[in-house]
Amino acid sequence: MKITRLAALSLAALMAAFSLAGCGSEKTESGSNASKSPVSAGNSKTDQLKAALSFGGETITIVTPPGYGMINTDGKDPALVRRDARIKELEAKYDVKIVQKEGRGTYWDVMTSSIASGSPAGHIMVTQENYFMEWYKAGAFADLNAAMEKTGIDFKDSRYSQTARKYTNIDGKQYAFSDVPLNPTGTIWFFNKRIFKEQNLGDPYEMVKNKTWTWDKVEEIAKKATKKKSDGTVEQWGLGGYMHSDFLSSLAASNGSAIASFDKDGNPQLTLGDSAAMKAFEKMYDWTVKQKIAYVNDGSQTWDTFLREFTKCNMAMMAGTNKLLQYIEESAMPDDFGIVYAPMGPDVQEYTIPTSCGQMYFIPKTYESMADKLLLLIDDLYAYPDGQTIDDLVAEKYVSKLRDEESLTIYTDMVKSTDRFVHDAYTMTKIDWTAPSIHELCSTVLKGSKTPGDALEANKVQFQNAMNDMMAGHKVTG
Repeated sequence: MKITRLAALSLAALMAAFSLAGCGSEKTESGSNASKSPVSAGNSKTDQLKAALSFGGETITIVTPPGYGMINTDGKDPALVRRDARIKELEAKYDVKIVQKEGRGTYWDVMTSSIASGSPAGHIMVTQENYFMEWYKAGAFADLNAAMEKTGIDFKDSRYSQTARKYTNIDGKQYAFSDVPLNPTGTIWFFNKRIFKEQNLGDPYEMVKNKTWTWDKVEEIAKKATKKKSDGTVEQWGLGGYMHSDFLSSLAASNGSAIASFDKDGNPQLTLGDSAAMKAFEKMYDWTVKQKIAYVNDGSQTWDTFLREFTKCNMAMMAGTNKLLQYIEESAMPDDFGIVYAPMGPDVQEYTIPTSCGQMYFIPKTYESMADKLLLLIDDLYAYPDGQTIDDLVAEKYVSKLRDEESLTIYTDMVKSTDRFVHDAYTMTKIDWTAPSIHELCSTVLKGSKTPGDALEANKVQFQNAMNDMMAGHKVTG
């Protein structure tokens, strides 16, 4: 049974239970796991500047990638509906016309060339982590330090994504920012309630709270849940993963490590060879190639094959992304499902997932001189509705997509607690799909061509060199 709006807004006890089980008493440096709504930071400088702000009827354009669901097209997303209403308020408040549009053509190439020409498509634009360094080196971004100092706007405020803030601060300068997205930016683990009940596989929610939701437990469940026909072909998988690199990143994070990271000095490091991450790589190999209890994309299938398999109710567990919720909704998946963290690896004592910077806003270099006004505008756009918390906003957006309060509680915790999770830098350093790629490495291993150790040994120097080249002597300083 789907949760109701009323039930969704009364999750405090559940949240406390799961939070205590999963993450102890840790807080982000901005207090982002606090429950109160930061409607206003109460910064007198910022408030005074907003009171005097006027664009004199100027048009400000916000450009997003095509098809990324950042523009309200069907009126169904409450967050986008609210943002559109907020834009109307700001237009009147600041005497400005705000236009939202999607970039044309191959967004990333077209946007780079348009910025380089001095005629960017928008005053405020969107990038993703895997394009950030390329755009940075192309000189696309305005330096926001002066505007932050002038306005008093601090991206350490809990309304802003701390992951985006940290990893887009290069050589001491801030180049991009994001509000706290209302969905996790890392891998989510789903489970089919019918399969778990019919095969007496236990309750994952109780396992999460008791800290028995571990690699070993998932392996035990996947063995029991995998069913084969008389000819040996699998008709029901114990476990699946929609993309091999994300699956590996999820397992590495769940053991406290990552495919790649930045060291304390802000330099890129391939960490896949470290003990904790290599255990994850070997576990993926064991489940997929050796035991054949996990069906994970080896690069031969379309990216959505595994999402569809789960929605057809042919998998007990699935490591996927927020995209799977859309597939479940569109397919009218008949079975009930739940959401949990990735299972704990052997080297950790809490649940964790990989995180990324997600979709981030930036101001093109062309408009650096008006960056202060643009920051004031978007800071108001990010303001929470009066009396609303991030918990309320997540509940409102996902109450119709999730099936129970436990799922919503864990989902909300994933949204609010990115600072305690592991940032995996393999996308930011462009070793995800660009040769040599983690995509190719995982494909080789999942096809049984090489063991994880042999595959990594053959490529680790090239990976590290590619990361060094991408960063080009620059350091992450957030």
